Amino acid sequence: MGTDLTKHEQIIRHIKSLNVNTKVSVRQIARELEVSEGTAYRAIKGAESQGLVSSIPKVGTIRIQSEEEREIEDLTLREIARIVDGEILTGEDCLDIVPSRFVVGSNSVGVLKKYLSGDALLIVGDIYELQVLAVERNTHLFIAGAFKISQDVIDAAQRRGLVIISSPYDTFEAVSVLSRSLYERLTEKELLLVEDIMVTNVHYLTADDTVEDWHRLSQQTGHSRFPVVDQNMMVVGIITAVDVAGMDKDTSVLSLMTSDVLKVEARMLVTHLSRVLLWEGFELVPIVKKGRLIGVVSRQDILQAFQQMQKQPQVGETIDNLVMSGFKLEKWEEGTRLTGEITQFMINEYGSASPGVIAMILTTTAYIAVRKQLKMDTFVNEMTMYHMEPLEVGGKVDAYARIINYEKKSCVVDLNVYCNSKLKVKGILSLRFVKK
Repeated sequence: MGTDLTKHEQIIRHIKSLNVNTKVSVRQIARELEVSEGTAYRAIKGAESQGLVSSIPKVGTIRIQSEEEREIEDLTLREIARIVDGEILTGEDCLDIVPSRFVVGSNSVGVLKKYLSGDALLIVGDIYELQVLAVERNTHLFIAGAFKISQDVIDAAQRRGLVIISSPYDTFEAVSVLSRSLYERLTEKELLLVEDIMVTNVHYLTADDTVEDWHRLSQQTGHSRFPVVDQNMMVVGIITAVDVAGMDKDTSVLSLMTSDVLKVEARMLVTHLSRVLLWEGFELVPIVKKGRLIGVVSRQDILQAFQQMQKQPQVGETIDNLVMSGFKLEKWEEGTRLTGEITQFMINEYGSASPGVIAMILTTTAYIAVRKQLKMDTFVNEMTMYHMEPLEVGGKVDAYARIINYEKKSCVVDLNVYCNSKLKVKGILSLRFVKK
């Protein structure tokens, strides 16, 4: 039992399999994959936006080599020279080397000996003894301030195959420019979406299946949780080992399944879904498109994705995920309680939590309260916030949300934020329900 790739996905996969410079046409794709020309056209345009194909005048659309994602580590000596308007004095053949570390020559010879090593880059001015030390340690040189460098140092660097870059920037300016370049690379990140990690070959049960079917599928796949769908592939519930335990084999899964299921769209951020899974306690989430099952994501899938993200510095976070990642859901009889800490990432120039961060804490707490108690998704209609005292960095935060009014299309949530057990912020949020 399973779902196939969509026609769009099949076409993209087919295009990826083509050799570079292969011509791609709408009619050819439509004929070979047995799809409509409209579907083929949209998929080819999608492939073009992904950098898989390119439309060339008088030639047509051809398969091209997609540009690899650049990582922070790819800051080569060539790029460093370009960034700082540097002149290459030696080592023109070694400019594609990525420095293993950056060292600023502001310490004594004895101290620098601990840090200089092969393929490192020493940023230094006109201190001759440090320049000589760098060459002896097979370290590349960045001469700040365009100071004149001795010919014996240049000759020694050439013999050892080392790069010397001379830049008009002084040491402080050079470090600042390079730091800014690294920061821009760090902030220009991709956001990991659910569609990037979801399992599309989904094992599921239908509303007509029985406990016996669950046992057969479980034995076949080794899994214990399955989405349940109707005849239109609309998700109607989830059935687990706990639900079928001790039940007669002819019992319908429809009568045993959990119908209160968290379903998300494929464009949701993985980091956001991970928090929702933690707050809601779900192990498996059906991924839907207009209510129809197109994939699933488990906690294990998300853990593996996070492990991979740590190896890919080009993969980033949104501000709300960075702010709320350290908050946890705690028990509170009257509603919802989130606990966390004000970190340096959240503060403004005065050293306390910024109003934007506080508003984010309020709206997130309210969202969770409505999701858990009313099983509804919402967006903020109106918000009133009373900021009585600053929330200082390092402060332990407790945010409480309680639904005080509930109508057909909206609700009102009362919020109180304590920092180190003292009431600091009060808020009233009017939320409208999202129809799916």
